[in-house]
Amino acid sequence: MPEYAYGNYTFPFINTWEHPASRDCHRITPEPQDGSPPAYVADDDMLETRTMGQFIILPTGQLLVINGALNGTAGFSTSTLTTPSFANMPYGESLASGPVLTPSIYNPDAPTGNRWSKDGLHASTIPRMYHSSAILLPDASVLIAGSNPNIEVNFSTIYPTTYTAEVFYPPYFNVTTRPAPTGMPKTLGYGGDYFDILVAATSYSGSANDAADSTKVVIVRPGFTTHAMNMGQRYMQLNNTYTVNSNGSIILHVAQPPPNPNLFQPGPALMFVNVHGVPSVGSYVIVGNGQIGTQPTPSAALLPASIPLANVTGTSYSNDGVVKRSNIGIIVGVTIGVLALLAMMGVIFGLIRNRKGRRGGGRPRRRGRSISKSARKDVALGMLPVDRTGSDSFVPLQNKDIYPEKSFVDMDNRRTTELFPHLGREYYSAQRTYVGGGYQLR
Repeated sequence: MPEYAYGNYTFPFINTWEHPASRDCHRITPEPQDGSPPAYVADDDMLETRTMGQFIILPTGQLLVINGALNGTAGFSTSTLTTPSFANMPYGESLASGPVLTPSIYNPDAPTGNRWSKDGLHASTIPRMYHSSAILLPDASVLIAGSNPNIEVNFSTIYPTTYTAEVFYPPYFNVTTRPAPTGMPKTLGYGGDYFDILVAATSYSGSANDAADSTKVVIVRPGFTTHAMNMGQRYMQLNNTYTVNSNGSIILHVAQPPPNPNLFQPGPALMFVNVHGVPSVGSYVIVGNGQIGTQPTPSAALLPASIPLANVTGTSYSNDGVVKRSNIGIIVGVTIGVLALLAMMGVIFGLIRNRKGRRGGGRPRRRGRSISKSARKDVALGMLPVDRTGSDSFVPLQNKDIYPEKSFVDMDNRRTTELFPHLGREYYSAQRTYVGGGYQLR
């Protein structure tokens, strides 16, 4: 939108929801190695206009863009210069319209013209507008929550306050076997000796040499998320070589991060091992010496040469060595109360959801016009063609999906720590449900 359109701190000067968002996508090299000044370079356009979309760095190095709307901007208002009466505001207080329900994936390594795709990705049914959030989870899925383009809590408007969380499973969840590396370190330094990780033959199928050549060891920092933005995300691929053993196992010889803490700042991260584009479950790791201040930066050790071995294969026959893209990425939803805690990268690998009833009585003050559920759905989704063919991909998040070893109907008068002792805290109430920390593929 032109600068004038944003108006002042009172309201926008145009009907923002009528103005299409941008499809532009740019990339930048912050510190070009040739000494030239950094500059944004136009990349492939996004597949649709999108405002308030969130980019999530996946363990594969691809980027998921999710949430947002086709038109308008972030924020809320009871009027604009063009529409001074709230009674005439077509989307309540929302300054955006046309929720984008289908995510897209950006592949920075694909040829120009083919970097964006939504193949196999089906639409959610929940508009994620202003105040939405998304973050990578340790199992390489993505937690999605929030949306409230309203001044206060409002359940009766077109785009209501949303206490529903979803877990989005990218296409690499279509496989039945994921890498299961052992020997993952608990700490990483900046430079110094390399370390070894073992990938069992059961982690892949096909040629061992091909699997070893495809393997990437990466560290990811999901960062923190608010207001449709993810700050502090980091992704780094660690250098590695390998040795293929006669039993099909692969020893990865992995370098520490480069002796430059500016590239991946000290702190917690998740380490993944990708084989044929399929990531392992993330392993919690501390990068640096765990202290604030100057980090030791010894010289990086040289890696041994790779040692392939002919006629050796993996023993997993279900994946055929590659990701099966014929299946869909699944979005699994669960209605929750107030999302009390978004835990960060393995400090708490679970997420507790809770919405307590208001103490002292009284109902939350609601703003906006009342509208029936059916009418609200029709208006809210009417601006965006929705692919209904994949509705079977939205499976309610059941207890067995969350924690395969233990199942429960509710947690009324029960200690969470009895079911999930690793949480280290106690939670009560039938309205509180543990929604993270384990998964079961269907």
